[in-house]
Amino acid sequence: MQEIGRNEPCPCGSGKKYKKCCANKVVNIETILVKDQMDLQLSFLNEAMAPKQSTFKKDYEYVLQEVQEVFNEPQFLTVFLTYIFGLHGQPSSWEQFLDERKPSIERARLQEMVENWQQPKPVVAEVTQMEELTREVEMTDLISGEVYKVTIPEFHSWAPIDYLFTMLLPFEDKWVPFGFMFPSVYTKKEAAALNSRVEKLAEDRSEWIVTEGVVEVIKALVAREQTSENEGWINQMTEPLQSDQQKEALHELKSFWDERDEDLSLFACHIASAYFTEHGAKVRKPATYLATFSYLMAQHATELPMTQKEAGEAFDVTASSVSSAARKVEEWFVGELEELKKQS
Repeated sequence: MQEIGRNEPCPCGSGKKYKKCCANKVVNIETILVKDQMDLQLSFLNEAMAPKQSTFKKDYEYVLQEVQEVFNEPQFLTVFLTYIFGLHGQPSSWEQFLDERKPSIERARLQEMVENWQQPKPVVAEVTQMEELTREVEMTDLISGEVYKVTIPEFHSWAPIDYLFTMLLPFEDKWVPFGFMFPSVYTKKEAAALNSRVEKLAEDRSEWIVTEGVVEVIKALVAREQTSENEGWINQMTEPLQSDQQKEALHELKSFWDERDEDLSLFACHIASAYFTEHGAKVRKPATYLATFSYLMAQHATELPMTQKEAGEAFDVTASSVSSAARKVEEWFVGELEELKKQS
């Protein structure tokens, strides 16, 4: 562990000298480094970028106007954009700031990390795990599939997040966010549309941080798909269902079959809707029936059957649950499927 001078300010942030505060306590060096880099970033925001805000006035106005229909929180966006605008230009304001500050950084480990901080990495990712106690987040890049373990500094609020757009800085074997993170919370039925929009973003990630590129990324992340006339049937099928859980399940089933075989989406949802309408009160766990009907659809209506295990994993239920439900409903299912085929 690197030594802290007894007369240095205590890394806990109390304002006292280290010898009069935490000198006799065990201090995690990673906690100290996270705080140091956080202070460095806040200094960049307040000292380097705040005086330049008027320079980016048109950029602020453009982004705020373009995204207001999907995300109308100007205060958050202004801070978020200030960090991004700090990456514009060659050299950028961030690069110039680092060059000026590096000589005054006392901790050798932080100096080593700063050498690789000139160009933060833009990432749009799905959050797969959050540990509030350690403030560590695991996220998967929606385009490359790369997994990042990110330590979240204290100035970031802590709340459940499904997806986010952020810039990452390498932090030894982990990462820390550069500036703020742009969050989004999604239902499962909206995730497929989000992934489709993200795939259309520019391949060159440096384009994501130019003014027009930021707009495209924000819209991809937070836009909600409008229901088209061709998709109106799903609303008709959920209308007679009494349970919100079953309605949500039907949308989840549609998303699954849209990706697997869109032509069979209508059949799968029609069958599930009919079963929920007929046996709704007895259906305690809709996911079991989503998996079961998907398994039976694959067996009876496609040339690419799936196993009970695969069907179960798709909807987070066990293969034994799929097997048990399939024995109960297969005869009914086949009858319904034949009727649908006659009508189509």
